[in-house]
Amino acid sequence: MEPTIRAGQTVLVNRMSYWFGSPQKNDIIALYDPRDGKILIKRITKKNGTRYFVEGDNKSASTDSKVFGWIGKSAIIGKAIL
Repeated sequence: MEPTIRAGQTVLVNRMSYWFGSPQKNDIIALYDPRDGKILIKRITKKNGTRYFVEGDNKSASTDSKVFGWIGKSAIIGKAIL
């Protein structure tokens, strides 16, 4: 997520952010990587109903929806608070 979030920077995640609402375009979120379960920090760039396309701000070196595809709300841990 560089330059928005630098490597090694601590990020606070609000796990209750989406209990009563839906993630929105441009939200920065923590999510589980659908391939291996690792936690990632990404930005929602597209929304299609209940599916989300996420991308990292560092376009040249980001593992995101271009690699693993659209994600569902169940993959989202919460909204990142900087």
